[in-house]
Amino acid sequence: MENQLAAEPPEGEEPKSKAEVVADVLERNSKNNQFLQKVGLQAEQRPRICGRDAAAQLEAEKMANAGLRSIISNQSKQLEEVEQARIRDKEEMNKKYANLEAKLELLLGTN
Repeated sequence: MENQLAAEPPEGEEPKSKAEVVADVLERNSKNNQFLQKVGLQAEQRPRICGRDAAAQLEAEKMANAGLRSIISNQSKQLEEVEQARIRDKEEMNKKYANLEAKLELLLGTN
């Protein structure tokens, strides 16, 4: 602990407080250290994840990401289909308008 307190911090970093040094030492030397939390010198930290848990969590995240990618892909396809339908409807509406305009000219007798 004393060596850590006396050591110069890496450039750009602030020196560790005494509580941080004690926390580091206790973390390395005990599996379930809650001393600093109980005396109010350190906020609760997230529990460490072991290798198997990390792998399972990673796999779950990959599956969730794959699901999200699938949803995005489906929505992109739906959006493209809607856009194609909108273009077709616009073209049909333009044809009907041109047809209506031609009939109106015929009825009014203007060329």
